[in-house]
Formats: sequence, structure tokens, C-alpha cells
Amino acid sequence: MATIKSIALEQDTKLIIMSDMHRGDGTGSDDFAHNSLIYKCALDYYLKEGFIYIELGDAEELWENKTFEQIYITHTSVYDKIKEFHDPDQKNTRYIKIWGNHDIQWKDNANILRDIFPGIRIYEAAILHSPIPHGKRILLWHGHQADPKCSGHGAAFSKFFVQNFWSCLQRYGIKDPTRAAANPGLSNEIDEKFYQLAMNNDKNIGIIIAGHTHRPVYENLSLTERRAIERGKKLKPEPVYYNTGSCVHPRCITGIEITMKDSTPSLKLIKWGHDATPCPAAETYTLTIKRTVLEP
Repeated sequence: MATIKSIALEQDTKLIIMSDMHRGDGTGSDDFAHNSLIYKCALDYYLKEGFIYIELGDAEELWENKTFEQIYITHTSVYDKIKEFHDPDQKNTRYIKIWGNHDIQWKDNANILRDIFPGIRIYEAAILHSPIPHGKRILLWHGHQADPKCSGHGAAFSKFFVQNFWSCLQRYGIKDPTRAAANPGLSNEIDEKFYQLAMNNDKNIGIIIAGHTHRPVYENLSLTERRAIERGKKLKPEPVYYNTGSCVHPRCITGIEITMKDSTPSLKLIKWGHDATPCPAAETYTLTIKRTVLEP
């Protein structure tokens, strides 16, 4: 049975939503490993700033890895940082976890996670409720539900392929054909489904925020499409669909921040990545990890 987390947006509410970490076993097929330090620095910032952390699916790579134990051993320091957001009392916790297709096993059996996060619940989706009476609600879910390769019967074949062949092929640089992340056309189709659902539903959902495709989207436009507007292409932003992107980009992680402004949710697409600051006197550079607002 699907479980949905209900979150009331209040004037001091601050949320950071990230997805698609695909935390693995530390081998060459672990797409998260190269960004783990960036990710921990970002979490440290949001912890200190009082944000609620929402993990929007595919946090653990349980298609390539058949058990969670090696993932935890590899990324223990990451889980230690996440634990600082967690409270066994669901009313007080600042860690909300939603499952995706690559960690769907948490849907039915999350006992091993409860050893790390006592009392944790894992959800299929979350609903953010506006403080304005009759205001539109915001739906948060992973997004594989709109991808036929990763939901229903299609997911069984994709999981079999990834679990038995993909990790070996990945070490030789071969792209995964089952992921929307590696298929712009499929990403476009999924984005369009989310846009249509946000525009046409009877659940009072006005905004959808998803992950899954690994492609950041702000106001129904990818970053590439937004740059095309600057070059004169006629595309219209629609503030109804957003995508967090992922934490497995080559040199950065992306996410969506939500803060409240005059009782209205304000959304920002952000990036965390390495930045080099010149030190002219010493003819050197200082390497730092920096938060950048991409949109608006």
C-alpha cells in the first residue's frame, strides 16, 4: 500500500530536495563516490541552516548491488551525516525518505535501515500543503512511475539487465540504455507527462517535483532550454513542474530548495560543486566547495 507523507508549509519552513544519489559499493560502478565529499558539505550546510532534508528516491543503488551492507560500509560517513537530520519521532524528524525504482525494496522491507535510523518510515510520495486556504498543493515523488522501462513489468527486465550485466559494462564506459538519464528523448517524454499531470488533475496538485531523469528542470524547462530562450528561442516557462537533477553529475550535485516568502513557496534550483579561488600573491588556487543558485 502506498504511503504518502503530508507536510504543512509554514512561514519558517525550509526544505532541500535531492534525488538519485545511487550510493554504491565504492567500486568503479559507484556513480556517487566521486561526489560524496560535495554531498556531505552540502548536507552540513543545510543541517546548520535548519533545512528539512527530503531524499527523493534512488538514494541507494540496489539494482547493481544485491545487498545494502557494502553500500553502508563504503559510505558510513555519509549515513552518519544524514543521521544528524533524523529523529525517531516523525513529528520532529528533518529527514524524509522517498523510495524510487532503484531502491524500491524499502517499500516493503526497511528493517535494516531502521537499525541506522530508528523509527524511520519510507514513503512513495510527499504532499506539501500551502498555508493559504484552498492553495495548490505540491507533489514530491521519484518519477519512475511515468517511465515504462522502470515501473510495472518493464522494471523487472531493466533490473535484471542492470544487476547481471550493467556494472561490468559500466567499467568500460558503456552508457546504461535503461536510464532516462542517458536518453534525452525519454527524458522529454517523462517531463511532458509530469507537466500534463500538473496541469490536469483533480487532486488540487499545482506543482510536481520529481527526480529519476537526472536532468534538472526549472519551471518546466531544462537548463539547456532556458539557455535557448536567451538565444531568442520561443519557449515559455511554466511554474508547474520541476526536477531535482541528481547527485551523480560528473563534477557537481543539484537539488531544489524551497523556502517561504509571504506565505508562498519560493523554489530555487541549486548546484553544489568545486570552485577554485585564485591567490595571486602565492600564484596558487584554493579549492573550495560552493553553493550556486542556477534558477531563478
